Amino acid sequence: MTATDQDFNSYYVSEIEPALARANRRRTIRMRIVVGLAALGTIGFCAIAALALVGMTNHPGALAAFALGFGGLLGAGVLYQGLTNEYKRVLTGGVCSYLGFDYKLGGFDFPLARFHPLLPRFTGAKLEDRIRGRVGDVDFELCEGKLSRKDAKWRTIMLAYSFSKPFKGETCVVADTDWIGNAIERLRQAGERVRLESSQFEERFEVFSTDQLEARYLLTPRFMEQILELTQRFNNKRGVALAFHESQLLIAIRIGSMARRFEIGNVFGEVRDGKERAYKILTELNLVTDIVSVLGLAGSRPAEAIQGKGVAG
Repeated sequence: MTATDQDFNSYYVSEIEPALARANRRRTIRMRIVVGLAALGTIGFCAIAALALVGMTNHPGALAAFALGFGGLLGAGVLYQGLTNEYKRVLTGGVCSYLGFDYKLGGFDFPLARFHPLLPRFTGAKLEDRIRGRVGDVDFELCEGKLSRKDAKWRTIMLAYSFSKPFKGETCVVADTDWIGNAIERLRQAGERVRLESSQFEERFEVFSTDQLEARYLLTPRFMEQILELTQRFNNKRGVALAFHESQLLIAIRIGSMARRFEIGNVFGEVRDGKERAYKILTELNLVTDIVSVLGLAGSRPAEAIQGKGVAG
């Protein structure tokens, strides 16, 4: 067992495990209420179906049955979601506290508008799991977004890192898709198309910038190699995009329609595998340090250290 494992185990036993035990005790009572409300909701909709079979949809009892059905299922869903959120605060929030990160499940501000040049067109966005912190000498902010439009839904991890190189313009690096997709990007991106020397990078990405010289200053041959390595690390050749914006490096990583990060699983039963779930979240947070390490953002300080703590692999 490594020293990091020992540190995290000690923290889990002293901080997370007692909070998890309290949540488990509350879960028993709340799940009984969830089941009761769901049962009432089912009875209500069954009553509506029975009235419909005998042609009594206008019966005064139909409205009461609908209210019972809708209210019961809605209440069960709200209560279950609240229970899930409590477990997330215990497990995801607990792991973030161990790492020295600030975690918020909801009710936070996040600069989504800054990421618009990196994201496909969307009409709806639900943001969750905002995490802030510091890796070596690099400040970061992370958020998971559930984005949607009429024909599609997908999840994207959005990260903002402080960037040591000074710059004044805006430079965006987006996936090279097909002639239609690239034509759309040319219309919606600020600045002009930038041609770079790396043919491998040009095959994967389209680069746009308000300052051609600055774009080449930022996208050095080594940094382009590191971006290509990042796409390989996440096995995502078309779903990684970057932007240099207002002293920050912005990164968007599309993770698909169903995949979710920093989740704690279902809570229909007591969470007895809390340590396993906590370690899974700890491993997922390697995303933050992997990017710092792969892109060499941390300068002279070790990218593997998070506030003096390593992340267990």
